[in-house]
Amino acid sequence: MTLKELEQTLINRRQGLGNNIYRLACLVRSPFCKEFPNSPKEAFPDLYPQEKGIPMPDFLKDKAIKRGVL
Repeated sequence: MTLKELEQTLINRRQGLGNNIYRLACLVRSPFCKEFPNSPKEAFPDLYPQEKGIPMPDFLKDKAIKRGVL
């Protein structure tokens, strides 16, 4: 198994676990809770990779590189 295949397997496992926990929680809590996340991604954001945000401007990258942050 290559590293790429291993990474994909681990990502699929984490997402599957989040989906199973979400389904169980929906079955248990749905009659009692009015505000519940609409998707497993909202319920467990730490199990899914974060979406890419706004790219850092060049002048901020230069400052960060000079400071040794990046």
